[in-house]
Amino acid sequence: MKTAGAVLLLLLACASAFAADRYWQQGTWTQVKITRPKIVIGVKPKPEPGQAPAMTEIRSYVIMTADLRLEVKEQSPPPRRPVAAIVGLPVTFAVENNIVYVRDDDGTEYKLQLTKREKPRRAER
Repeated sequence: MKTAGAVLLLLLACASAFAADRYWQQGTWTQVKITRPKIVIGVKPKPEPGQAPAMTEIRSYVIMTADLRLEVKEQSPPPRRPVAAIVGLPVTFAVENNIVYVRDDDGTEYKLQLTKREKPRRAER
């Protein structure tokens, strides 16, 4: 039984080490766009009587570095706090396949979907 506990503890330590082993980069927020879809398919909790229903938002961001332009998307259901992105401010991010992790000033990580990766256009540099 002690062996199983030790193995579980070792696996958890390895998993947290891999999560922290991301290649973090610095960039700049260059575009923030918020859209609200007209139709949302799925189950939504009913609002309390007298409250307006919360709207689902799709947030699109553009992150620029000297040699990379990333377009990312975040679907933020109402109870979740979205990324605090302000155009022109720096951002810390890591790219893993089609996922972009963004780290907030307080260390909170957000998982965003990568929609486009390209070299920056000359006018945007």
